[in-house]
Amino acid sequence: MKLCDKTQELISGYLDNELTQQDSQMVRVHLESCASCRAIYQDLQTIKQATSQLNYPTTEAEKIQQLLQEPVARNFSAIGWFLLIVGLAGLMIFQAFTFFFSEEVPVIIKLLVFTIEAGALALFISVLRQRLIAKKTDKYKKVQL
Repeated sequence: MKLCDKTQELISGYLDNELTQQDSQMVRVHLESCASCRAIYQDLQTIKQATSQLNYPTTEAEKIQQLLQEPVARNFSAIGWFLLIVGLAGLMIFQAFTFFFSEEVPVIIKLLVFTIEAGALALFISVLRQRLIAKKTDKYKKVQL
């Protein structure tokens, strides 16, 4: 294989500083002495500089992430969750009073329903607690996909 062929294969890696010291030195020395390889190097360098200045359109995921991070969206989200939780809690309290104080429902059914609701509430609190702890201690929370 000619030296020019080997150098031309390595020029892209040389531009990106991905070569070993030995290969990098070999390419640099060859570029000083070979006009055709130097022209290829300069063309690739021009292309690299031109493409690095391009503004790529944002992806759908980035657009969605930007929308979710807007203060108005975050405030509405917080308000929505608060209202949902308060509404569900109120509904559960109303249901508990009407169901548990009804004389027509057997005691065993009341205990079973209470057990299911208490279990669901315990799971909800457990998950909520874990999410809050993870939100505070997550060292990768700033990492974007």
